[in-house]
Amino acid sequence: MERSGDPRSARFLREEALVLPKRSCHPLLKPLVPVVHTLGAALGPEWEVVLHDVSGGDHVIVALENGALTGRTEDAPLTDFGAYLLHAEEFREVDHLANYASTAPDGRSLRSSVALIRDEHRHIVGFLCLNHDTTRARMVREWADAQTRTEPLPVGCDQAERFAARKEDLLEGMLEEVRPLFGKPLRYLDRGERMTLLARLEERGFFAFRGAVELLSRETGKSRFTLYGCLRELRRNGVPEATS
Repeated sequence: MERSGDPRSARFLREEALVLPKRSCHPLLKPLVPVVHTLGAALGPEWEVVLHDVSGGDHVIVALENGALTGRTEDAPLTDFGAYLLHAEEFREVDHLANYASTAPDGRSLRSSVALIRDEHRHIVGFLCLNHDTTRARMVREWADAQTRTEPLPVGCDQAERFAARKEDLLEGMLEEVRPLFGKPLRYLDRGERMTLLARLEERGFFAFRGAVELLSRETGKSRFTLYGCLRELRRNGVPEATS
């Protein structure tokens, strides 16, 4: 694999050279040191990545990336939750915990995950931890919610606005909305059902469009004269109740 000319990559190589000679660690943890630096570089400054060694009865941070997120340095103590994991019976068979909530010292909300690294006797020798500052993600989510939120129309108005390239598409869309009310082709409606059909279309503004009666005539098999007569009666006597 080629080495990158990125000076950030060079910094990681120097860090690793400093960390390993200064701090001996359990053999199971040594291969994870470059993993810490790789994750820190790949995920970015909103992700803290920490490798803890707890194998010797004490605690040592073997490698740390983006520690500014929690204000930690390589001399920082183990967290209270980490100490709890070492002795909690309910986690004896657990090898990882993902995406639990935690809080940074300055109050920022974090999303945390930990891999419990165990030896052949199932004793915990280390923790590989990731802590993600969710502030920016939550801001994006709140912005997206604000941009996509809609408000209900006034009470009694259930008509959703629709857009169409052609008038015919708009009229066909209105017909598609009312077809399920009857459960059969529109040409098989009896007179009462046909009056209900006209009422539902009238509510949707169907008849405000030129050519609407002609389209409905083709759909119902009734003449324009018949439909106009029904529509006049409907407007004179009022709208019948919706068919269930």
